[in-house]
Amino acid sequence: VERGGAYLEDRAVTARTLAADARAGDPVARRAMRRAGRAIGIAVASATHLCDLDLVTIGGGLSQAGEPLFGPLEKALREHARMGFARSVKVIPAALGQEAGLVGAAALLLAGDSYRTTPTPSG
Repeated sequence: VERGGAYLEDRAVTARTLAADARAGDPVARRAMRRAGRAIGIAVASATHLCDLDLVTIGGGLSQAGEPLFGPLEKALREHARMGFARSVKVIPAALGQEAGLVGAAALLLAGDSYRTTPTPSG
């Protein structure tokens, strides 16, 4: 909620409420989402150039924010993706949303040694 140019936290503010406020047109929330989307888009472009990524999933609290985050993210990504392979990377919200990291960590614990391998010395 904006009053006098400030985003007033008159309730517990979460990523979900910030995204909802941005979708509802709150100008401060929209600017915050644009900044976040732009920063993530630039980071994805950089990571794609380094790692030749095809698909990037965004998880966590903002992953379900929709256009207020993903619109600026896509714009910044396309502006900063200089190499041909980087221009084709797809960015999608994680299917598990905010729980993606937790589920992944649990999967690693449950998999035990079957997930990781220890490198053997060559020789």
